[in-house]
Amino acid sequence: MANERPCQIEMIRHAPARPVVAFFRFLDAAGECVLAFPFRLQKRVTQFNEVMMDPSLTAQIDCADPEAQISVRVRPCGRRYHWGRKLHYFLNNFRRQRPPALPAPDPSRIVPFAAQGAAAPSATPLVSIVIPTRDRADLLAPAVETLFEKANWPALELVIVDNGSVEPETFALFERLRPRANIVILRRDEPFNFARLVNEGVRASHGDVIALLNNDVETDDPDWLAPLVAMAVDPRVGVVGVKLLYEEGTVQHAGIALGIRGLTAHAGAGRAADDPGPYAMLTTTRLVSAVTGACLLTRRDVFDKLSGFDERFVVEFNDVDYCLRAGAAGYAVVYAAAPALMHKEGSTRQARPLRTQEVLDRTFFMTRWGQALVDDPYYPPELTLQDESLTLATGPRDG
Repeated sequence: MANERPCQIEMIRHAPARPVVAFFRFLDAAGECVLAFPFRLQKRVTQFNEVMMDPSLTAQIDCADPEAQISVRVRPCGRRYHWGRKLHYFLNNFRRQRPPALPAPDPSRIVPFAAQGAAAPSATPLVSIVIPTRDRADLLAPAVETLFEKANWPALELVIVDNGSVEPETFALFERLRPRANIVILRRDEPFNFARLVNEGVRASHGDVIALLNNDVETDDPDWLAPLVAMAVDPRVGVVGVKLLYEEGTVQHAGIALGIRGLTAHAGAGRAADDPGPYAMLTTTRLVSAVTGACLLTRRDVFDKLSGFDERFVVEFNDVDYCLRAGAAGYAVVYAAAPALMHKEGSTRQARPLRTQEVLDRTFFMTRWGQALVDDPYYPPELTLQDESLTLATGPRDG
């Protein structure tokens, strides 16, 4: 934007008095989204100060609560604004203000879970591993080798959903795998839609238990399936996720918490692999609101009952939406603290604007599940919602 300047964004909540969540999109004159972010709002007016943007942008608000009546104003930060802020800070130094009331600790939100019985190779359901992929044979080959070929689970099949690979290395890998009777390779040359690729893979599979995996996950534990299948076949359970570690050994996923940064996040990401976290939540197999689709186990009857992944979530939140729908249907969503698999997703990502489809996915998610983001029943209220660090909140959860 050529006319970018420091601006003040005011979010005004007119009614009602309860917390609300919304997705704010700022559009240019051509109707293109140039800035988008989720937000949790409880105070009547919340300000973002000195945000670099064009004050001529218009705002669109997608709110989970249609009665919330939220409006947005964008004002340039002129000289009067800067002197007003200086006066505000000066006066606050001489005021005795009551410190904000922090949420009371609530360890009861960490709910351990144990499967009824255990799954053993002597009495195994057929497990169908489904991996969507496009090229990256350097990632897919070790994933197939460690999670499928070396897995200590005799009733196993693999479905690879190839979304338009073009590299010779990928085709060579497929030719090596294709003769296997328990391997299916689907070719889908179509625009990327992760949810559709998952659904296609599941339709081509035959197992009672479905293990959805990203092509950049691997393990050194041949018995990785047994504890996860034991939970997946428990009739109380709808979804099982697992601890995932970055290559350097820190936590990438230990369950997804709702409401962090106004949306969702991997609670505890970046901590050491053996760090238990508050209330040992990272090392306890427990109930959570959602888990990542990078490694997600579910039964076929649950998948069919929920009609699979919602294909309107093209890139993001299809896995979280599936978990929340499973929870709404009365099934438990479980984070398994062991075994730990490795996820080669980059531990750091360069900041970039959201792509158009990501904005659409987030807007749809916010509209459907925004009320659930107000308070995650499995995330202690005294922990921060500013990031996934699991540190104590420094103030009330008012956005």
